[in-house]
Amino acid sequence: MSQWEAVLKLSGEFQEQAFAVYSQEVLPMVVRQYLAQWIESQDWKLAARDQSLATVQCQNLLEHLDIEYSRFTEDREVVKANSIRNFRFKVQSQYQENPLLLADLIRQLLQKEKQILMESQETKSQNGQQVQPSLETGPQSDIEQRVNDAKERVTSLEQEVTFLEEQQEIFNFRYNNYRVTGHSANPELAKKKTMELQHQLNELDRKRREILDQIKQLLGLCETLLGFLHQELNDWLQRERLSCIGADTTTCLRQLEIWVTKTVEVFFQLRRILRNLTEHSMQVSYEGDPLKIEPPKLQERLLEMLLCLLQRSFVVSKQPSLPYPCKRPLIIKTSTQFLVTARFLVNFQELRHRMKVSFKIDKYPAEIKGYRRFNLLGSQEKDLEYTQCDGLAVEFKHLTLKEQRAGGGGKGSKGVNEGSRSVQEELHIITLMTQFSYDGVELNIEATTLPFVVISNQSQFVRAWASILWFNLLSTDPKDVAFFSKPPAAKWILVADVLSWQFSCCTGRGLNADQLQMLGKKLCGSVPNQDSTVTWSKFAKESMPRVSFTFWEWFDAILTLVKAHLENIWKDGYVMGFVSRSAEDALLRTRQQGTFLLRFSESMRDGGITISWVDHESDGSFVRSVEPFTKKELSNIPLYEIIRNYQLLAEENIPENPLKFLYPNIPKDDAFGKYYEHNSEVNSEYQKYMKRRLIMVSERNNDETQSSIASGTPQYISDTLSNDNDIFSPVHGEYCHDAADLGNFINQMSMNDMLINPESDPMFSNL
Repeated sequence: MSQWEAVLKLSGEFQEQAFAVYSQEVLPMVVRQYLAQWIESQDWKLAARDQSLATVQCQNLLEHLDIEYSRFTEDREVVKANSIRNFRFKVQSQYQENPLLLADLIRQLLQKEKQILMESQETKSQNGQQVQPSLETGPQSDIEQRVNDAKERVTSLEQEVTFLEEQQEIFNFRYNNYRVTGHSANPELAKKKTMELQHQLNELDRKRREILDQIKQLLGLCETLLGFLHQELNDWLQRERLSCIGADTTTCLRQLEIWVTKTVEVFFQLRRILRNLTEHSMQVSYEGDPLKIEPPKLQERLLEMLLCLLQRSFVVSKQPSLPYPCKRPLIIKTSTQFLVTARFLVNFQELRHRMKVSFKIDKYPAEIKGYRRFNLLGSQEKDLEYTQCDGLAVEFKHLTLKEQRAGGGGKGSKGVNEGSRSVQEELHIITLMTQFSYDGVELNIEATTLPFVVISNQSQFVRAWASILWFNLLSTDPKDVAFFSKPPAAKWILVADVLSWQFSCCTGRGLNADQLQMLGKKLCGSVPNQDSTVTWSKFAKESMPRVSFTFWEWFDAILTLVKAHLENIWKDGYVMGFVSRSAEDALLRTRQQGTFLLRFSESMRDGGITISWVDHESDGSFVRSVEPFTKKELSNIPLYEIIRNYQLLAEENIPENPLKFLYPNIPKDDAFGKYYEHNSEVNSEYQKYMKRRLIMVSERNNDETQSSIASGTPQYISDTLSNDNDIFSPVHGEYCHDAADLGNFINQMSMNDMLINPESDPMFSNL
């Protein structure tokens, strides 16, 4: 995070203090905002002591102001443009003749900002709030230190080269003068001048060798820095892959962009220094001149590092994704628009609108039989543009895929299903291409997306997502489109993380150890340990025992059910969910009468949730369960309302609610009370009708050999009641006129019937 971004995130008095720094218009806030990155990348401390550097930075500031003024003028942002223009006039009139003063003022402003940020962090720490660790104490401190060190060294080198140039001009002047007047009649004077020139030449040679040694040391530092940056880029790519499959990890590129930009600036400064030294050797040279031999070798070494970093600096910052709210990228449906965003981490002002980006799908196609071919449709070329949030980036918003037809009129995917490989296991890649051209360096650069799956029907989405999970979890090569020709097994501990991420990213609450253990038993056949593994076939291709669907289909259906109908109570931790029947029995039998838990059905393909409770009777304890509720039932009545009003026909067919305490011992109204529907008084226009509600009624199974009971498929019957004292029977289509009739009606109810229980009806209190 940049210093200015941190300032903007301050609150209260600390933000007021930071903004007050700019009240005297030394540096307008709009300039600080839009030139934040450039301002923070300069060494104002050194510039405040060096006249030549201060002059250069003052001139650069004026150029940046011109660019921003033109941009605001084009965008018709009059207020910002006027502020930029006024400050530019001020810099020209007050500081152009005294750039040291301007550099010192900006240095003081940045120092005050840093002090305010430090005070804010100390206050948060004293108040017990979590404070973001600074780079100085974090794992990335080595990169930050080396980048700053490289910037300081190359700036110092430029000053040394300037001093060397001055020495060389003096020597050249004296040497030319010696050639004209040195051979005088006075031998002693001639000898003295010769010795002075030799001494100056020796000093010149020493200074040249000293500068070359410094360049070699700096190149060594840059090589180490380059290794760190490559590792950081690899780590970012891994975080990007895990983020795509639900991991809670940061993929922000802001800090990495700052480091890469500064490092590339150092490389180009070094190139200019080496070119300058080569020119020096052409002006003044002598036997054994190091500038005749060393610079070309150093330039070659430097160029190799520069090109390597430039190639890695072009990345895909937003992977191919459809405009779905499901947070599942890397699945593309044919003929449906999707987007891809690429970003260039070398954020030079001069590169804006100068780099054009084009794309191609499957530029290096897999040699797989039946591999489908696609045409990628959309704007074929766009410019890299600067944005405040994403730096230099290009976004292709309206891309679509269309499958190519094979010869003979058949589809190109005809052979995809040959063998055991399916369409959902076929991976594709988009390559984005651009050309870098700056200060004599030209390079063709490519960035590739992560492999994605192309589907033609929404029914393929679930299995396609399983493929994306497996690839990004296990693949060691982010371009391996033939991964599923022989997919590796995964360690259970990795699979457990992925399963938990699916819930945490969709609902805000992941899976606990007990829930994961139950899932582990399903996949591994026994309680998993650190060495347990799961095969791809077991995860997403083979049907589980005694059912006709795979583990992943079952798991994803439950996740969909939770997201659509159970998210609030899941986030509160009230759904135990993944618990086996044997574990359920062990948990409930020792609990007090009416203790219940919520468990996902293991036998329903489309996801279901059941309520199980303990029933202590004279002949023992039994665990009862109601037939699982699916999305069909939960779309009509929320689960917490079912729990609130659930009725079981007990002895003599008298309905009662057996659900008293949510496991382990939470009164159900304490757990779910905040979700209950509290109906307001009916409008007078409808007072001729009585309020109604839907409830669940189950009949007790009298077979005592069973440890549980199940209702039939719950039916939802809701009929408007008349304003008389009659009760409508949904079974017989007639009214019950008194309590005796109602009793007969209840006795005749089948276990599938729904009892209508009007709320707050005084008639029912008399029955």
